[in-house]
Amino acid sequence: MKWINKTLLIVFIIFGVNGCSDKQIENSILHAEIAISGYKAPKFFHFSNVNDANHYMFHQKDFEIMMPQAKKNDWIEMEGWDGLFINGKDNGFAVGLDQKVATSKGGWISYHISVSSSIGKYTEEDKQLELANNEFFKKKYKKRVYDFGHGHKETSRINVHLKHFGKENYPCFVSEIRDETINKFGEKTVKYKIFYRCYKFNSSRTKSKSVIITLTYTKNPNLPAKYKTLAKEYTYADLKRRARRMLDSLYIKDGW
Repeated sequence: MKWINKTLLIVFIIFGVNGCSDKQIENSILHAEIAISGYKAPKFFHFSNVNDANHYMFHQKDFEIMMPQAKKNDWIEMEGWDGLFINGKDNGFAVGLDQKVATSKGGWISYHISVSSSIGKYTEEDKQLELANNEFFKKKYKKRVYDFGHGHKETSRINVHLKHFGKENYPCFVSEIRDETINKFGEKTVKYKIFYRCYKFNSSRTKSKSVIITLTYTKNPNLPAKYKTLAKEYTYADLKRRARRMLDSLYIKDGW
């Protein structure tokens, strides 16, 4: 199972780092691919118990952030928390919680979280974010529809809003997505994602540093009866509650 979890984490990083626009998604995929195929291979890790996980702080080059809240049952009913660092310990990381029993489709229930950072020019979007202009973002980001052919179609419905999180009350662009996927057999699956993009700006407002926290909740639509109770404990709402300590602990470092 461990190699399956590691593979899923790599795939998750490449396709789940970003979610605001097609161009940003393309750039994130490119950056993730470069990071994974660069000079340093991803470094995998596994938390052996709930105490170690709940006291762990990620110290990255551009930010610091705590692990999401872990529970004892994560090591009883699930595999426990796995993770990996991208390109050493500087360019971001991902952590995941999957079931002990895997299927040909990947798993029954899973939580995945990725965190990455980037530095860029101060843009009009940054200005609107500082002004807390919700309408600007609601008009720009509404819905995405992808048709991959062969009966495979995905529709993303985007709920956009602005919040403040972190030790310095950073302005954060929050986009919540419900992905519907139709496979070639006509079966519909649903995946829930929420992206927190939190910013820190230099004093001259020429550069911005962002930290992107991506939460992904997946549940197999053909969940066996024996997992129905577990599905009531491991929910999308539970994942968001657990990740709140990450948002509260976030510290974006100075340096441009």
